[in-house]
Amino acid sequence: MEQGTGMTSSWKTQAINNTHQYLTLSYDMVFLKIQIVFIYFLFVAAGFGQSPHGEKFTIDCAQCHAPENWSYAATKGGFNHDKTAFPLQGQHRNIECRSCHSNLVFEEVKATCFSCHEDVHAQSVGNDCARCHTPNSWVVENITNLHEMTSFPLVGNHSTIDCALCHENQTTLRFGPLPLDCNGCHNVDYLNASQPNHVKEHYPTSCESCHSVVSIGWTSTGVNHQFFPLEEGHSNLSCTQCHKPDTYSGLSPDCFQCHQQDYLTAKNPGHQGFPQKCTECHTLAVGWKPARFDNHDNFFPIFSGNHKGAWNDCTDCHTNPSNLNVFSCIDCHEHNDANDLAEEHDDVKDYRFDSNACYQCHPKGR
Repeated sequence: MEQGTGMTSSWKTQAINNTHQYLTLSYDMVFLKIQIVFIYFLFVAAGFGQSPHGEKFTIDCAQCHAPENWSYAATKGGFNHDKTAFPLQGQHRNIECRSCHSNLVFEEVKATCFSCHEDVHAQSVGNDCARCHTPNSWVVENITNLHEMTSFPLVGNHSTIDCALCHENQTTLRFGPLPLDCNGCHNVDYLNASQPNHVKEHYPTSCESCHSVVSIGWTSTGVNHQFFPLEEGHSNLSCTQCHKPDTYSGLSPDCFQCHQQDYLTAKNPGHQGFPQKCTECHTLAVGWKPARFDNHDNFFPIFSGNHKGAWNDCTDCHTNPSNLNVFSCIDCHEHNDANDLAEEHDDVKDYRFDSNACYQCHPKGR
């Protein structure tokens, strides 16, 4: 009995120890689970307390959200985008927020155009979209003004042509650099020119030597003719009136070379015996008038001395318009009275009432 009693007591002791160990382990597991749940709720609570819009977005939630849910209450209009570094202007006022803000951290959106908009110009005009575009539209309405900021301002015919005529690329939106010299674009025009033939005449390929950039087209009115200025009577002539036949070199600037026929057929007065230097009498005025022989005083003073202002027209003295070598001293003013002049010259040997005799004695009009 004593042995049996001892075995029973040992078994009970072992059972109690096992139970105590089990309960201790169970209590430990429960406590661990409680700790895990507590930590979980701490994280959840922290998550609900932090703004999903980033740390720098510090305005009151109620300015944008209604108490019923987290949706944006547009009617409240609590958030003023104009107070940010990117005020909403033009088309930006009409688009959805998520068109720019792909997530809730608003500060991640950059204020540069190309961070949202694809550069369709492929870096050919730089990154600053605002140089050409406004927030209102992608349409550029001041191309001419914008081009003045480049090394090639659009003047003359360049201000009216289509961009694609110069910017020839695989896409009409890429504006790569172009040569600044005329021949870089107009070499075909140079080679095909026929009136005159630029290649045959060995003209320079610097178009600006003859053509003005402010003219419209290649017409003669836009030709830089400064080596022989086309003024007054020469201003409305066609090239072929002087350049005959199809040659534009070797033409003499001497008037008589072009105006010989005018000289020979002149009748009022006839020009036989006149100098062939037209500029001694004529200006470039249309119709050869007014004509003024300023060199007349070398032969007989009419712009100075006694005869200055005493005449109105050449024919006052040159009574034969077809021959200005003929002149008269006795058909005007006080010299037309033969008797009076004979009495005045009674002490002059071999006196004659004749114009040539007058000139022989009075070559200076005195």
